[in-house]
Amino acid sequence: MSSFQLTPNSSVLLLWSSDCNPEDVKKYAEELGKDHQLQLENMERLQMANHENSTFDSALCGVIPPSASHSEQLLAEILRILKPAGKLILSESGDISLILAKLKLTGFLQGQQVEDANRPLFSATKPEYEVGSSAQLKLSFAKKPVNGDAKPAAVWSLDTADMLDDDLELINDDDLLDEDDLKKPDPASLRAACGPGTGKKKACKGCTCGLAEELDGNSSGVKLKTKTVTSACGSCYLGDAFRCSSCPYLGMPAFKSGEKIQLTNRQLNPDK
Repeated sequence: MSSFQLTPNSSVLLLWSSDCNPEDVKKYAEELGKDHQLQLENMERLQMANHENSTFDSALCGVIPPSASHSEQLLAEILRILKPAGKLILSESGDISLILAKLKLTGFLQGQQVEDANRPLFSATKPEYEVGSSAQLKLSFAKKPVNGDAKPAAVWSLDTADMLDDDLELINDDDLLDEDDLKKPDPASLRAACGPGTGKKKACKGCTCGLAEELDGNSSGVKLKTKTVTSACGSCYLGDAFRCSSCPYLGMPAFKSGEKIQLTNRQLNPDK
């Protein structure tokens, strides 16, 4: 029992199984009850006891022979009813690494094997906070040292109390832009490569306006031919509302009557 190192007069949960000898259970209970506030429970019926959260300072499980394998559900229930930073003493036979991994996956910290000549003992502790508890985070950001400054200048910090402090130093919005950001761009750099006013003809990538075809024709020395179209109905100049379904002027704006309009081969032979 000395290997347990329990705090005197603390609340201790002693768990026993149905395979334990009743005389052994009585012996352990009497010895622990001398210096501690003892609660005796059958591990198979622990969840039915409905203990409140954070009830016990320590829990002893499997220390009364024979030791057995403990389920993750049982360990999770023990974790729930232990106080923050509460201690678990566990006796279980098997692979040491698997037992320690099971304790960690259940939520226990600082799992380790305890040296004992009579049986395999393990100890673990509950985290120093309750499940579902929250804590305030304080975030701070700082600039890198400039011009060999030993201490970086604080930019801003985020805290509930700081947001109510009128003397809190905040970053100046104007410092986020440098001189290059404030320079006006050259208007010539904003013009499209083949748009009006560029003074040169250069087709855009994936050109669909026909300029690429025109430039390809000029580069090969072939001059594009144009055809003069005569209106059969005499109403083509009025606009699409007066044009036939096969009118070559479809989609073009209205023009003056008698005005000579020339269409390229591309316009006379639309894509199908």
